[in-house]
Amino acid sequence: MWKFSLPFLLLMAAPVFGQLDPHTLTISATRSITLQPDQVLFSLSVSSGAATTLDQIVAALSGLGITSSNLSGVINNPTPPMFQWNFTLAAPLSNLTATIGSLTKLQQTITQNNSGLTLTFYLDGTQVSQQLQQSQSCSNSDLITDATAQAQKVSAAAGLTLGPIRSLSNTPLPEPALLYAGAFVGEVLPNNFLVGYASTPVPCSLYVEFRLLP
Repeated sequence: MWKFSLPFLLLMAAPVFGQLDPHTLTISATRSITLQPDQVLFSLSVSSGAATTLDQIVAALSGLGITSSNLSGVINNPTPPMFQWNFTLAAPLSNLTATIGSLTKLQQTITQNNSGLTLTFYLDGTQVSQQLQQSQSCSNSDLITDATAQAQKVSAAAGLTLGPIRSLSNTPLPEPALLYAGAFVGEVLPNNFLVGYASTPVPCSLYVEFRLLP
């Protein structure tokens, strides 16, 4: 499902801002893609004696695909002396039942196979995998369509004609506090105002600069 917002900037610079074209209108068009989670997150805790090493813990969990990179923290309990090794495991949501089965089986056998170890786990939520995020992309043509529609409204309200696109960029504009709305000839209006801006960059955003015609 697509969601979008269209914050925009009317960039009419005073002479002090000579690096900006006074006859332009820049629209920041943004869209965000809402993705359904495809991974489930588990939190695992393994309790061990104080002499147990990380390598030994990882070896005991290797059947789950756990490595040292899954370690999220270690708690040292002095009385009695023991460690609590905490891990995070991400598994495909489609394999939820099988993953729970593997965890339950390991919970039952880890004490038998590894003296002094106990395993607990719980479901910690869901997430969208990096693979799924990277497989999605926003269409520049859709963003340009959004930007053009908004630019036409703004230019009409200012009594100007929207000209052709001058540039496209995925890079945010300069700090919006330095951008003002002014007359077409480049003078700053007495009641300077900021029409709007995107406060934070988003993955799917496009800055479209149009030329304004009198």
